[in-house]
Amino acid sequence: MKKIPKVSVVIPTYKRSHLIGRAVRSVLNQTYQDFEIVVVDDNPDNETEKVVDNFNDIRIKYIHNKVGTKLKTINYISKARNQGVRESNQDSKYIAFLDDDDEWFPRFLEKTTKRLEEKNELAFVTTYAELRTQSGEKLPKIHGKLSDWWNVGAGNGCVLRKEIFDKQNIWFDQTTIFDDQDFGFRILKNFNNKAESIPEVLYVFYCYPAVKGESASTSLTSEGIEDFYKKNYQIYQKIGRKASGWLCFFTGNLFCRAGKIQEGRNYLLKACLTYPHPRYLLHYLISLFFPSSFQNIRLKILKQKIFRGKI
Repeated sequence: MKKIPKVSVVIPTYKRSHLIGRAVRSVLNQTYQDFEIVVVDDNPDNETEKVVDNFNDIRIKYIHNKVGTKLKTINYISKARNQGVRESNQDSKYIAFLDDDDEWFPRFLEKTTKRLEEKNELAFVTTYAELRTQSGEKLPKIHGKLSDWWNVGAGNGCVLRKEIFDKQNIWFDQTTIFDDQDFGFRILKNFNNKAESIPEVLYVFYCYPAVKGESASTSLTSEGIEDFYKKNYQIYQKIGRKASGWLCFFTGNLFCRAGKIQEGRNYLLKACLTYPHPRYLLHYLISLFFPSSFQNIRLKILKQKIFRGKI
């Protein structure tokens, strides 16, 4: 009889055959071994399949979408995550997400699952992270403090209770480009659950230049940014000035990182007027006098999808 894994690790991937091995290997090297790995490959060719097959581990389930979904949905990675959850063992207790170009340190699963076992009130757990370039250069750490529930994302680097999907019926929204942010917000808003970040660096985000056709991350478009803002503004406004100010700040930074400086500047100014904060003012001044620096900021924080209100 096949053993039921406690954790299903979902790894979406697209044209990352040169990187997927690092991610899978970091899971196999965990001190906590009660898991399965579900790799959802959205690339029609079979290069990634060869890499995954070479591990020769029965705990790895490889799903190959021979007709890729990438061009059929606004956010393919959210579709791939949902697919990975549906294809995972129906009796597993936790779902963990890992991007195909990142990796976990050996005790990541051990410590996150232990925290979920100890605290039944937690919806999901993440940890602090280390940010690196693809060449291995270390960048500023991601502290991931979860002080304000309304700006907590949930995705890469998170371990969640599976009941969020199969009992509470909360899934990634495939129509928004900010799936982690939207997903975390709906979990915590709708069910008043709590999340926690373990104050220890237990995984690595790798930055990379945005190369068309290679990145599994979502591209920043004016329409997508504006749609996210319009979808959520009234909700954040009801929460209070601090929340709506943060949404303006978040939106402004995204526009600037996308190269739409004027639009970004307008939202950053709105953030300052809505909820005055030194960080908001600093970014507004940067947009006025050093707008090109947002491209450098973008490179360093491109993968900080669960960064808690500090983008």
